[in-house]
Amino acid sequence: MRFAGTQGEMLRCLDMVGRAVANRDVNPILTGIYLECGNGQLTVRATDNEIGIEASAPVEVHQPGRVVLEAKYFLPLVRRLPSGDVFIQELTEQQMIEIKAGTGSFRFQTMAADQFPSLTVAEPKPLLRIPSQIAARMIKQTVYAAQKDQGHSVFGGVLMECAEGELRFVATDTSRLCFNRTAVLNGEAFKMILPARTCTELQRLLASEPDSMLEIASMGSQVLFRLENVILVSRLLEGQYPDYTRVIPSTTETEIVVPSSDLASALERAELMGKKGPAIVALNIEEGIMRLDSRDAELGESSESLMVEQNGPAVSSAFQVRFLLDMLKTATTEKVRIGLSSGLNPGMMRPVDDDDYVYVLMPVRVI
Repeated sequence: MRFAGTQGEMLRCLDMVGRAVANRDVNPILTGIYLECGNGQLTVRATDNEIGIEASAPVEVHQPGRVVLEAKYFLPLVRRLPSGDVFIQELTEQQMIEIKAGTGSFRFQTMAADQFPSLTVAEPKPLLRIPSQIAARMIKQTVYAAQKDQGHSVFGGVLMECAEGELRFVATDTSRLCFNRTAVLNGEAFKMILPARTCTELQRLLASEPDSMLEIASMGSQVLFRLENVILVSRLLEGQYPDYTRVIPSTTETEIVVPSSDLASALERAELMGKKGPAIVALNIEEGIMRLDSRDAELGESSESLMVEQNGPAVSSAFQVRFLLDMLKTATTEKVRIGLSSGLNPGMMRPVDDDDYVYVLMPVRVI
């Protein structure tokens, strides 16, 4: 192996794949990053057997080859190299690789490239192509509702399904649910549960190529996402996702429209009233006024009022402040609609003039 490239392009690829490197030494080869050069291109790959990422960049290839380098030393070095040209060659007899940049020269031991796993276990079956920006928005407006640290439970994942001319993303932690959809053309019908981590990593890659198209393909128990210069492969979660349509209320007693930024600011102040647990805010709506009341027995209390557009009778309901803020952080409209019902019936939030993004959350009982 011998090739020349730029520090910027190499670092771009390494940053993309670096988060897929295994953190534990269960299989030492997975703590490395796979490099292969040929046909004017450098391909880098990392996987922890849960997700795998592969990225490519143009380079000047003098001798094709492939090696594996320990990620926790190689990636930081490339990050610290001076900008400009980088020259890399394999020293086969010494089982090392030499990296030259600026006036520096560095050598690392290599690992056996033939032991590094391939990302694809079956021939990918194309399912759908959508703009990256749409996919990134849908993930952002969904993944935060998945349960944290749930291992292989379906509640720790995001349902992605294509049916009836729509692509849908759904996530729930049983206390709240996010539903997002967009119209698509010529997509194959499918349903799969993505680990939340996969969605987070995919969102990061989509942000790096916002003007590209995202291709989605299935590979049995895996899914493949392909952008112009990078692919992500992930295992899928097994299990039956609950019928989310039964959770979304068809109507609520009262609906209000409130400025997103004003509500977010008021909630951030109310969130300070949570000393030993999550802050709770009671929303009391009457005659076009929404009063936000929050209190903590050991800390204090707060009360604040906002003008709202109200349609329906007076109503009161209480929620975790963080749950309300999570949705507002992902809304792109100046105003949001909030539907409330009395008792412990679920509430519902949507951006104004957008029925494709629905957020359902269960109230809490205030003593």
